[in-house]
Amino acid sequence: MITAKAQLRGWAVKTDQVGNDGTIELTLARDDWTIYVAIQVEKAFAAAIKRPGHSHPAVLPLSSVSRYLQSHREQMAAFRCGQRVVVGDKPGVVEDIVPDETTVRLVVRYDDGSAGEPYTTHVRAEGKRTK
Repeated sequence: MITAKAQLRGWAVKTDQVGNDGTIELTLARDDWTIYVAIQVEKAFAAAIKRPGHSHPAVLPLSSVSRYLQSHREQMAAFRCGQRVVVGDKPGVVEDIVPDETTVRLVVRYDDGSAGEPYTTHVRAEGKRTK
């Protein structure tokens, strides 16, 4: 099920046997994103995600895997964690990228110390001019 859903949304799928106990690791990659899913006896039991701009994966709740697989590809690929951005006239840094049902939000720490969760469609990379 995970494999079919991933392939339909443009994720490359790699399967590796990782243990003598029958554990299989699915590696799902698209753009700069990688999701790892551990499966045993045809049931997923753990997942991790490596976001753009991070060198190590973080735990991903199994209930969130589908949301990431089905997310808006262009919006997911538009920004990286650690990237400088501007929201309106407020500069800041992307701390996280979070898909929701139909679009993608960023978690941004603004230079004034505040934080926000704007949609990617309301954000531009610092130094880029709007049309």
